[in-house]
Amino acid sequence: MSGVTDYLLQHASGEYVSLLQLTNRLHGRYAERHGLTFVTSNGRRVPDWHFYWDKIDLLVEILERPDTGFVLWLDADAAAFGQRDPREALGDGVLGMTRHPGRSTPTTVNAGVMFLQACPHVVDLLHEAVARGPGVWPWYEQQIINDMLYAQEWQEGFVELGHTWNSTVILGHPLECEIRAWHGGGPVEWRLNMMRTEIERRGL
Repeated sequence: MSGVTDYLLQHASGEYVSLLQLTNRLHGRYAERHGLTFVTSNGRRVPDWHFYWDKIDLLVEILERPDTGFVLWLDADAAAFGQRDPREALGDGVLGMTRHPGRSTPTTVNAGVMFLQACPHVVDLLHEAVARGPGVWPWYEQQIINDMLYAQEWQEGFVELGHTWNSTVILGHPLECEIRAWHGGGPVEWRLNMMRTEIERRGL
């Protein structure tokens, strides 16, 4: 669509910035392959809340731009390898995430990888999540969004993505995938080493 910008978006702060530095070239090539504008930033955006909320603040900023179309969000501890166009996975939906085992609910959406279409429904959902924040340990914004998606008013346009789009190491998801993730996988240095090993294994 003419005049529309689709994004691959990442943000990190503190020691997590090292993960962005590791995947910067990989994700630059991924974005170019799929016609996405790659935007990465670092530093605290919502200093009074847990740093998980920084991504929500950035997502709202990008999604409210008049020329934004599709946004692929990746946490710093995720790496995109695949050849499939992520927009096709979202299809006619406006918000896509995988589901993982939950705590207060049987499953929970995982906010470490999100597919979003810029539209009032998605922007309103994120604003409402902020209004309900800051949430509680350990999942903060993720738990709030998950609880919202159990309510019918927020379910419109939600797509449950297959694990190939957020294949999480500690959950034993398949090695061969579109996006590999090390969410909840221990210290940052461990994640960094594991991510580096996987990138090298793939010859990238």
